[in-house]
Amino acid sequence: MRKHSNILVPSLMTTPRVDLNLLLVFEAVLETKSTTLAGAHLGLTQSAVSNALNRLRSALGDPLFVRTSEGMMPTPRAAEISLPIKDSIERIRAALGYAAEFDAAHSDRTFRIYMTDVGQMVLLPPVLEHIVAEAPQVKIETVQATTLRQREADMSSGEVDLAVGYFEDFEGPFHGQSLFREHYVCVVRADHPLAGDELTLQQFATLRHAVYNPSGGGHSYQEQAIDTAIRAQGVRRHVALSATHFLGFTRMLRSTDLITTLPSRLAAACAAMTPVRIFMPPLEIPTFEVAQFWHKRFHQDPGNRWLRRLFARHHAVLGPNDQPPAELDLSPEEVP
Repeated sequence: MRKHSNILVPSLMTTPRVDLNLLLVFEAVLETKSTTLAGAHLGLTQSAVSNALNRLRSALGDPLFVRTSEGMMPTPRAAEISLPIKDSIERIRAALGYAAEFDAAHSDRTFRIYMTDVGQMVLLPPVLEHIVAEAPQVKIETVQATTLRQREADMSSGEVDLAVGYFEDFEGPFHGQSLFREHYVCVVRADHPLAGDELTLQQFATLRHAVYNPSGGGHSYQEQAIDTAIRAQGVRRHVALSATHFLGFTRMLRSTDLITTLPSRLAAACAAMTPVRIFMPPLEIPTFEVAQFWHKRFHQDPGNRWLRRLFARHHAVLGPNDQPPAELDLSPEEVP
């Protein structure tokens, strides 16, 4: 340390001198957990990646990565420096106008998405169809949504790439893009004894209801909104079934006289699997917004951009001049 103006500052002579190319190798091994895959990503041989890692280990005095049954896993020291290194690389790329495109046809990247089982039924199929056709080695993993704090931790580290669906409390260092507004409809089996083409409030109050109320995502907020709208009419639902999973839901509808209130796109998915009748609700239920969210650190990541553009292409309601909704920065200090 050297003394300057009564403040102790570290000497630059004690700071490890590291070739920036070594940090690119560090980033690639961190993401792929493999020196071979990292080399393929960087256009280097496996031995070149190993040599670069050895130089970086020597400079930093730490093994950085240890080979395990799950691949090359980072040491605590590597995990500690991974975020500032990746953030610095992204800043350099942005400053230099880095605009590499994602090579979907040859990538074997795995994308992890926060998504409910409803999202898997309604939002994922057309996107997955596109991926299977044009990016056959790309893999998709869906993850059950968690708390905002855990989502921020997982998405800031790159553990989860995207969140797609209805989320009540997404805020902080994220970007977001609205896809569409959704409304509710009422669904019964095709040969239900209900008469007429319209559902009355009295019928709605008399029938037994099946409620889909998953533990993850924002659907539970919507169930509260539905209950509030029903109580405002002076009636109550007779709930005979409350299900946290949608598996088997349509079969239960098909074999009973239950009625359920579902988002319109989910009702359409049900209609594709079993004959149903769909009614507009006899009371006003608030609509809600379906959107996608990603962490600010990966706003310029080519793969992340490719994936969210797929969801926008297949689901976003286009605005003036056939443009998708704008991508918005959700950081509190930058929200208008």
